[in-house]
Amino acid sequence: MRILLAIFLLAAPAVPPQDADATERLLRLVERRHRETPDPTDPRAAASRLGFDRAKIAEFVGGLSWEPYAGILRDAAGTLMCGGGNSIDRALLLQAMLETGGEKTRLMRVDVAEADGVKLLETFRKRERKERPDRDLKALAAEIGVDAAAFEGLVAERRRQEAFLIAEILDASKAEAARLLPLVGALAGRAAAAPREHVFVQVQDKGTWVDLDPSPVEIPRKGARALTPQEISAQRRSMTFRLLLNRKSGDKTEAFPLLSVPVDLSAVSWKGVDLLIQPPPGQLSHSSALRKLDAKALLAAFREVKQYRPCLFVDGKSYGGIPFDLEGRTYDVDAGGRVGPAKGVGSAVGKAFGGAFGGGDEAAPKSTLESVVLEVALKEPGAPERIQRRTLVTAPKPGPRALPILRYSYLVESAPLPQGEWSRRELRALALNAPSLQRLFKGQLDGVHFNLQADLSPYLLLYGDLRRRILGRLSEGTAYVQDRPGLVADTGQVFLDEERGQVLYRQGIDIVDNPGYFDGSAERTLTLGAAETALECLLMERLAAGHTGLSAWSQMERGRLQGGKAEVSEKDGRREVRWSAEAWWSVDPAGGACVGRVPSGAGQAIVEKAIEVAGNLCKWADLIGFLGGTSNETGNQPEWADSTTKWYGRGCALVGGTNVRDEIMSKIEDMKKAAWKSAIAALGGE
Repeated sequence: MRILLAIFLLAAPAVPPQDADATERLLRLVERRHRETPDPTDPRAAASRLGFDRAKIAEFVGGLSWEPYAGILRDAAGTLMCGGGNSIDRALLLQAMLETGGEKTRLMRVDVAEADGVKLLETFRKRERKERPDRDLKALAAEIGVDAAAFEGLVAERRRQEAFLIAEILDASKAEAARLLPLVGALAGRAAAAPREHVFVQVQDKGTWVDLDPSPVEIPRKGARALTPQEISAQRRSMTFRLLLNRKSGDKTEAFPLLSVPVDLSAVSWKGVDLLIQPPPGQLSHSSALRKLDAKALLAAFREVKQYRPCLFVDGKSYGGIPFDLEGRTYDVDAGGRVGPAKGVGSAVGKAFGGAFGGGDEAAPKSTLESVVLEVALKEPGAPERIQRRTLVTAPKPGPRALPILRYSYLVESAPLPQGEWSRRELRALALNAPSLQRLFKGQLDGVHFNLQADLSPYLLLYGDLRRRILGRLSEGTAYVQDRPGLVADTGQVFLDEERGQVLYRQGIDIVDNPGYFDGSAERTLTLGAAETALECLLMERLAAGHTGLSAWSQMERGRLQGGKAEVSEKDGRREVRWSAEAWWSVDPAGGACVGRVPSGAGQAIVEKAIEVAGNLCKWADLIGFLGGTSNETGNQPEWADSTTKWYGRGCALVGGTNVRDEIMSKIEDMKKAAWKSAIAALGGE
């Protein structure tokens, strides 16, 4: 269960003194809190709490904030969760809540006069951000039955550590912004635009359409017309995940698509999105066999893998890709998911395989793999695709060699992660598994079945929560506008280091794109971008101390310390500032958006550790096993999933070791402490 993996920024203080039944009471409290906490994304539940009353629903939606961005970004569920949106997102929420009560509705559109648009914009700039009150920690301690002072001390220490990290990031990012501003030159402070159109709801009442428009500003509705389904669809954003195999045949490089999955952006915001590449069954020995190997034999086992298969999991649904190998060949897949013979692909590339596959010619040159590239393409309403690329695998080079055994987990945010959402998801994961945890902590291993339901990586949730707090500190009365999705990835990949005779595991956090800007303040926008890059570096450093020299932040700092001179260049309309060839700042002069990059296209801090067969088997089991986060709603796995690896992956995610009985028993106390720390952090979180 990924939620029980270490989440603390620094060494956490000891668990409060407790009696023998305290853990049982803690888990019962977690379950109760989970039951009592409404799903913040469920319009039906929200309407039910209001008795499906039309007037109360309209008043509720009217109390949410209005925000200045174009098109559908959050939809009904996201608008409810975030507590605000633009006119069409608010209208979609109002429509969804009314229709759950049996109302008949339609969306209407009307042009907005310039003066009315300015009034709407002013409501956004003057809005007050409401923070939730602190939890009653004494009451929580009494309910669990632990020492109140120790409980409060544990929560206070965690908050102190988080505050220290945020202060450290803000100090570093402000210093970096001051260094960058003279180098990049004048930046245009992007200002929020007043809306030119307004969307509201009409509800049918006794055969007549009645306007229902809880706008914060009265908008004249004369000349309004109904939006067609096609017009509504055109307002939506989409995201497409593509995996491309670039292979060279003679002097020609060909790009072959291994996977292409388009998704509606608002439907995947804050949902699990995971790209997984792993060997098909039989290509790598079962975990039980691998565990018996020494380091040399383990390296040989991974070296012998010949085929790899990609799969994208979106909110529990799987989309299989085409298997491939490191020589650039692709393979058939039968209806049962089994990998068949290699194949050529169409007449354009059929000869690349020398006549062996796809009707090629034996005299034709053989193909070789050049790279495997992941593209994440974002399509905004009325705009061309914006594509972010990450090179996952290249042809062999000196040094550690990347294998296509990896997992990229994404957090898609249509708004900053709302306050309390990190804690809610922590409690949810614990509550879903509380019965099994109760049995396990009593030493009862039989009948323990964990619900590893799809959810976001805890690293990403923590990143989102800390980013929200950094954003709040930087705002200082200046409105922040998020007009496109934020995208950040928790990455993990297996590497082979032939020289040292090791199998390595690299984990990182990768900011794919900046999602917004401060209204009229390029300097603050640039500072936020620097803070996000610092956060991805320092967060990995705190969570899993190791080698982080590959991060954009650390590489740029190293370049300056070694006497590198700042070089400024232009690329694709952005300004790049670098002190060495290893990393650079990419700054958008039209607003100040800023992100650190390294040559692969990413900017992540990477923690690299050797996989030790006896102690760190989970480092790769988490990658090649599916864990619960990739199961579908029925809990079934694709037929080509390795059941043994899956089981070990689940055991590792739970105990940080293998599922051997005596090892689980020896880990129970450690698991109990981890559960306490996780639960207390969630119960006492902001």
